[in-house]
Amino acid sequence: MNIESVLNSIKNNNISSNYLLFGEENFFIDKIANSFIENIIPDSEKIFNQKILYGKETNVFSLISMLKSFPMVGERQLIVLKEAQKLSAISELSNYFHNPVNSTVFIICYKNKTIDKRKKWIKLFQKNGVLLESKILYGQKVSRWIHFNLSDKNIRIEKSAELLLIDFLGNDLSKITNAIHKLSSIIKKDLITVSDVQKHIGVHREYNTFELQNALAEKNKKKVISIVNYFVTNPNKFPLPPIIGLLFAFFSKLLVIHSMDTKVDKLIADKIKVHPFFINTYKIGCNHYGFQDCVKIISLLKEADLYFKGINGLVNKNYLRELALKIIYIDNC
Repeated sequence: MNIESVLNSIKNNNISSNYLLFGEENFFIDKIANSFIENIIPDSEKIFNQKILYGKETNVFSLISMLKSFPMVGERQLIVLKEAQKLSAISELSNYFHNPVNSTVFIICYKNKTIDKRKKWIKLFQKNGVLLESKILYGQKVSRWIHFNLSDKNIRIEKSAELLLIDFLGNDLSKITNAIHKLSSIIKKDLITVSDVQKHIGVHREYNTFELQNALAEKNKKKVISIVNYFVTNPNKFPLPPIIGLLFAFFSKLLVIHSMDTKVDKLIADKIKVHPFFINTYKIGCNHYGFQDCVKIISLLKEADLYFKGINGLVNKNYLRELALKIIYIDNC
């Protein structure tokens, strides 16, 4: 069962009694847990039949006692255990999963970690519940999440607008979801356009970090200088560390591509975890920067990061401009 089907099953009130949500992407764990909290127990019964607990503050034996109890009113109770990875003696839950109570809906939120499926309590859980891993999304899966969110609102999005949104926000699902919510509440039509994203999400089409990346990939000196000058005049909006991080990620991916034998776009996109639409930019970058060039650039970016940290953020206005030019002319170094 995937995340979308779980969310749909909650809305349709077609659920199992036990769910273990785990993995590195906390957004989905919170999203699913909150969906249970909002939809499963009627508001009039929540005070009696809904309990939200936190692992660090919970005694496992008291928890088991709650799980085995029956709803005071209504047909079922909901118990959500957040931060389950902090629950002491969590393996004692095996005492409950030997014979779980059907009228108890138990949601376990196990964040930032994988789970050991060899553990006894996990094996017992799998016989009586739904195990769902929440993975960090990349590339086309981020696009799919955008469309899934918009489908509920009967709103479409232009491909160019979608890619601009992903360009600007990356794979931060919390920011993307907030942006979609904002756009869907503002626009008066059923289509989100590029101009909507530019106007309401604050993306400047010509001056953003991804356009800087693209300009550097093309070795377009005029465009690079134009973008950098805009950044310099807006230091609060474009601080140096995220720019360094973005460029570090870009040139690291170029290194990966240089080390691959394949030229197939989809295989490259899967390997470096980007949307296939952007592969052409990476190919252009590979044409302009060889393997050794990328190694030198990554070294430059590491130095820039250390420099920024060493001077507590007080960077000379010309620093970013000089860094960008060093990258463009790296083959002369």
